[in-house]
Parts: sequence; C-alpha cells; structure tokens
Amino acid sequence: MYARVGGERIMDGGLYSPAEMMREALEGREAGGFKLRVRDFRKGRTDRETYFNVFLEKGEATSTRPVAQGLYFMGRGEHIRPWVEFRYDPGLSFSDGSAVDLEELGLTPVIFSLLGGLLPPGGSMMVIYGGEGHPLMRETEKGLKRGFPPHVTPLGYHLWREGFRWFKDWYFPEGWLEGAMKLQATRPLDEEIRARREAQARQELSEFVSAAGRAGAEDPLLKGAVARAESILAALGEEREDLR
Repeated sequence: MYARVGGERIMDGGLYSPAEMMREALEGREAGGFKLRVRDFRKGRTDRETYFNVFLEKGEATSTRPVAQGLYFMGRGEHIRPWVEFRYDPGLSFSDGSAVDLEELGLTPVIFSLLGGLLPPGGSMMVIYGGEGHPLMRETEKGLKRGFPPHVTPLGYHLWREGFRWFKDWYFPEGWLEGAMKLQATRPLDEEIRARREAQARQELSEFVSAAGRAGAEDPLLKGAVARAESILAALGEEREDLR
C-alpha cells in the first residue's frame, strides 16, 4: 500500500497526494449498508491540502448533500501533523426520495472512525458547528456556550470515543482567518500524553458531575452531559483496573 520514507508517505515511487489518500481511506467503504463516495476534490492553499465532499450511496440512490464537506491537510514530515476540517450533516435525503438520520441510526461513530483513519497520532479532527438544525450540533453548541467540558457535549463525546484526547472550542476564531466555529480534537502523540490527558479528564469530569449534582435541576441538556461524563469516567476506571 504505502511506506514512510523520511516522514513522507509514498506509493508507487511517488508521494501520495491528499486526494489519493482520501480515496484510499474512504472510497467505497461501508457504513451501515451505505457506501462512501468521495468527490469534488479541489486544491487548497498548498499541494498538501484538498477540499472534498463525501456522499453516501445506497443501491442506485445517492445523498443529495454531502455527509461531510471540508478540507484535508496530509501533513508534512514528522512534525507538521495531518488534520481534517469538515461540516458533518447526519440528516440526509437521497435521490430516490428517502431520508435518514445517521445519528439516530448510530452511524456517526462509523463515519468519524473512517475519517479518523486519515489521522495518525498528533493529527486533529475539526468539526464545524453553529447554525445547523440537527440536534447533534444544536445541543453541542448550547453545551459549549454553557461551559460544559467539550468531551461531554454530543459531538465531543463522539470524538472522545474515537480516541481524541485534547480539545479546543474555536467559538471565536483567532485572527478571523480560521473560518467557522468548530470543535477541534487531537489524538495524543504517545501513551504518556494520553495518560496525562486522561488523568486531567478524570479530575475535570469528576468536578463537573459533582457540581451538576449540587445544582439538582431537571435540566435535559445537563442530564445528557452528566450521563456522557459518567460513561467516560466508568471507561477510564475500567482501563485503570486493567493496568493493575
């Protein structure tokens, strides 16, 4: 398939292009009976970036809008890590008149996992939010604005479960050059960093759950966030037990 030489991915004697890497990682892959189709590549600011659209296909029908639309950077050497930024649309209509909600079908983790295959340790996934009608994005935006830890929002929880451990909420892009609001999540470079991030998460989420319990209000948004926090804490606790 490919090898690394001097920190670069090569194939058939030449460097991969970002479009080639996306085709290898995504084209024709299956997600709950759907197939991914990657199209509309367009060069970004450099040869290492490409704009893209990912559509879903089922039988003869294709989604009328992309499930993911964004920009992919393939990285440079060992020190400038790859990233992908995209708008995710889980509520799709198809050319045959049918419609699906990927979040309700439990397929968001599959889509994120496939896109995450483009990202090695240190790579980042940035998902745009704000202005979308889907509850996944609406609830994420509301939670972030209320100061919830990013990884207990609906979107952040998906990213956490995909192995990302550092988060940044670009709610006010710095310098006005970073585009729309987005939630950035980055994979740990190594096990030491992963353990450090998870220790920080245990403390942060424990404090969050404790504060929510003191509030005691019947707040659906807060209750959902607490449930996700407790799920993360339980998984981290099980991992600690396994290491003993």
